[in-house]
Amino acid sequence: MDDDDAWLAELFERGGDADRAKQLPAWALLFHSPFDRSGDATSWIGGAPKAPGNFEWAKDRDGTPLHFIAQIDLASLKPEPQAGLRPPGLPAEGALLVFIGKSWACRILSAAQMSQAKILPPPEDLAPVSKHGFFGEGRTFLRRPVTPTAFLDTGDDRPASLPDRFKSPLDWIVNWGIAALEAESVIRSLTFDLNDGLQFFAWRERLPQDQAREQDLKEVIRNKVAHYGVLERKAPSVIAALEAWRDLALSKSKDEAIDKDSLTAIMRLRLDLHDEMQPHMSKHMLAGRAEAVWDAIRLQYPRIDHGAGYAELPSCYRPFVDMRETGWRGHRLFGIEPAFENNWEDLRGQDCVISIAADALLQTKSEHEYGLSIWCPRDRIAKGLFDGGQLIRHCAV
Repeated sequence: MDDDDAWLAELFERGGDADRAKQLPAWALLFHSPFDRSGDATSWIGGAPKAPGNFEWAKDRDGTPLHFIAQIDLASLKPEPQAGLRPPGLPAEGALLVFIGKSWACRILSAAQMSQAKILPPPEDLAPVSKHGFFGEGRTFLRRPVTPTAFLDTGDDRPASLPDRFKSPLDWIVNWGIAALEAESVIRSLTFDLNDGLQFFAWRERLPQDQAREQDLKEVIRNKVAHYGVLERKAPSVIAALEAWRDLALSKSKDEAIDKDSLTAIMRLRLDLHDEMQPHMSKHMLAGRAEAVWDAIRLQYPRIDHGAGYAELPSCYRPFVDMRETGWRGHRLFGIEPAFENNWEDLRGQDCVISIAADALLQTKSEHEYGLSIWCPRDRIAKGLFDGGQLIRHCAV
């Protein structure tokens, strides 16, 4: 093995996979429904911690307050059903409080301490979360109550027990109100792409023959010709069918359950065009893009970007919003963090304690990152000592 190979092998060994279990108990931190305002949550991400009045707020390396990120009710952590294991190193009662900044801190409060606890106001000198590159505007992350849900983690991006609810439009277009909104988004995207194609062909027609032949040798131009050619032939009839489908949806009660056979038929027509197109946005829209529906709802009701205004949403939108917010969003206690593609921290002998994804619902998004996690030495975790590890910001590039 030459020096380059040895260096590369060392780099991959730093991930610590060799001595990490292939399966570990984990607890998905699933958001409560945004329409549940019972106020009795005992675990949450963001907001402020609940602790006794004499609790000493965790400090960063420079002496400034860390930002609170999560509080977990330890009594709510049910054993993982397959292995019957509880979280390593944590007592059966009390609370785990987690803080982050340039460094991090985990604090464990006993059940007795929690009996005297109250919501603590943030320290007066707590900086905005933007100090650490997050897009949030406030001094705290947005508060979201969570339910820790046990699963056996094998290191995949998503627990097998929490499948993607938005994999097929047949699963999330559940009523006529959502059907109308989704159809309008597709019509708009497809019409824009079709008009763009008409302009492209008009530009191409204006070129002198020698320039046109030169342009046609370029792969990007050949792809445009193929893509816009398909649209010119087939998009008008699909747009007309979509407009009829939208008008049908608008004629129905918005809360009425969708007719699955009709939805299947219009999706089949859409996918026939989709399969012939180049990978433009309208192609993705034809396949059913739930994110575009979410953006349309946000545009109409912008207060939900700040964790408010859910009561203003029409009832027909609520099943979609509830489905989107209460499913797997990448927040997890313990388990196996999927391999980082652009991080090379030394994780040998360490396991992940908590992982928080970049999430607009929490305002934990930041530029060029897809989340953060806290790691501690495995032997110290087993002893209930959550220190000596590291905070990792997950680099996307």
